[in-house]
Order: sequence, then structure tokens, then C-alpha cells
Amino acid sequence: MRGNIIDLNEARRINDATFAEWTARLAPKSGDLLFAREAPVGPVVEIPEGVSIAPGQRTMLLRADPSKANNRFLRYYLISPLVQARLHALAHGSTVPHLRLPIIRNFEVVLPELKEQQAIAEVLGALDDKITANTKIAHTIEALGSAKFTRVGLDVEPSNEVVLLGDVFDLNPRRTVVSASPTVIDMQALPTTAPLVERWNTGLRKGGARFANGDTLIARITPCLENRKTAFVDFLNEGDVGIGSTEFIVMRSKKDLPLGLSYFMAVSERFRDFAIQNLVGTSGRQRVSAADLARHTLSPVDPFTLRTFGEWADVNLNVLGSLRGENRTLAATRDALLPQLMSGRLRVKEAEAVVAAAI
Repeated sequence: MRGNIIDLNEARRINDATFAEWTARLAPKSGDLLFAREAPVGPVVEIPEGVSIAPGQRTMLLRADPSKANNRFLRYYLISPLVQARLHALAHGSTVPHLRLPIIRNFEVVLPELKEQQAIAEVLGALDDKITANTKIAHTIEALGSAKFTRVGLDVEPSNEVVLLGDVFDLNPRRTVVSASPTVIDMQALPTTAPLVERWNTGLRKGGARFANGDTLIARITPCLENRKTAFVDFLNEGDVGIGSTEFIVMRSKKDLPLGLSYFMAVSERFRDFAIQNLVGTSGRQRVSAADLARHTLSPVDPFTLRTFGEWADVNLNVLGSLRGENRTLAATRDALLPQLMSGRLRVKEAEAVVAAAI
């Protein structure tokens, strides 16, 4: 679970026997809800269609009585601000807050008529469905880009002539932060299954990697490197320089090469294997250096082929940026409508007009 989103790319896989053992009492099905009761408390996700999931010990499976509640409405109810505040107030533990099972079982919910629940769920669900569709498009574009990059042949085992990665890309280029309140992102912000960062902040930070639009950020520490924490930077204002974690390596295409080339290089399987094999340090705190990455061997590719792919990458990374922007607007619309619908301050018909304009 990542916030109120279920991310199957980060799920641990189990065999059929273990799944049957874990779900012997109640087998989850599509539409059921997973409620996080620890680390952190509160997120609620809906199990998608056609997916088999075994809830972990930190989650609780919820299934509404269909004669009393709509499952999707129940999810929106539980993630609404007032209900989340109530849940957090009931949590125990200062180091790792958690909700005990009896508290969840006895948690009182106030539900409108079932017909009203269904109407609210449909209105808010339309926004979430559009976000899901955009996310699937984004994943398809990235998968296509990775396949195209493989066919380019840059990151294959050299047969005769050898090109070093440092000949094609700059690593940790020098940057000067100008803004008094620069854009800041930490390791948690780096995605593992998508090219673009979803969240960033501004603030004061002295140390850390400096980056600009067109750079690619690569986690250099275990286990973040193995988890493929990598992102293409496209969210800064023109001319701005951001500050990231000291555990980032910044990679940028050299002059005259399209900038998007660096991202697909960074997520190439052979490059990632090389980076992981060159981790050094004590167990659990191993890191790879920019100097080691610079000596990764590549095969020579003619400039025209590199530019052709890179231009495709630049165009489609811009498309991904547009999809992210649309998803942020859709999510903001949903989050603004949610408390108003739950409180009754806004009628469903009025919300439908807002949603229609957003979609």
C-alpha cells in the first residue's frame, strides 16, 4: 500500500499453498478493502479486479454487508478527513502507532441511505477510474520506451569497440542553487515503477544532490537501488536547481544528446545489474559510487540512432508529465469533494457537474 493506492509492483509474491493457508478463513476478492492499521494508520485501498491478495499482519480485510453499505463508498468514508482524525486519535503507541483489532471492529460509522452511498461512490469513483486509466497509459509508455531502448543497442555487452558510460552521460554535474527556498525531494519521493516524481516540496536544505530539469536521479544505496528508485526530473521552474538526498546520483545526457536518454539508460537491466554488483560497504549500508557507474561499458551507437530514440523519449516523457498533471488535478478535485459530500454540504448532482468538467 502506498498512501491510498495499492501498488502491486512492490508486493511480495507468495506461492499458491501459502496463499491458501493465509486466506483459509476469508479469501479476499475484488472490491474488498484493505485497511492499514499500522505504519501508517489509516490508508484504505480497494482490491482491483482479477488480483489475488493475501493481507499482511499490518492490514485488515473489510467487506461491507451489501444490504447496508457500498464497498467503494465505505472506502471514501474511511479516508475522509474527519474519520481519519478519529482513527488516528484511537491509535496506540508512540514509536509505531497502531490500531487494535477490537477498536476497528467496534468503530462506529454513520452511513446515509444505500442509494445515496452508491451515488456518491459513482461520482468520486469516476475521478479515481480516470486516474487509474492515466496511470495504465503511463506504464505502457514506459514499457514501450524500455523496449525501444533495448533495440537501440547502447547498453549491450560490447564485442569490439567499447564506450564508457561517462563518455555519454555526465554524473553529478556541478549545480549552484539560486533560490532561497529551493525544491527539495527525499528518497521516499523517488518512484520504483514510474519515470516521474509525484510529490515535491520547497524548503531549506544545505547538503544533498543538486539537480535540474532533464536530469535523472538514481538511488545509490541498498535497498533503494535494488528497488529501482529512479526518476526523471521535469517539475522544476525554468532555470531552477533542486536539492535531493545525499544518496542520489545525478545522471544527465551529454551536450547534443536528448535528455530523456538518461532515464532509459538508468532503468536498463544491464546497467542496473552493474550498479548492484558494484555496491560496497557494510551490510545494509552498501553504496555504489558515481565513479564506478562512469566506467560501465556500452556499445557504440551512431548519433542519429541515439538522437532518434532520445527525441521519442523526450516527447513521451512530456506526455507522462501531462498525465501526472491531470492526475494531480483529478485527485485534488476528489479530495475537495470528498468531505463536502460526506457531510452533506454538497449534493450529488452538484458534484456530478464538477466531475464532468474535470474529466
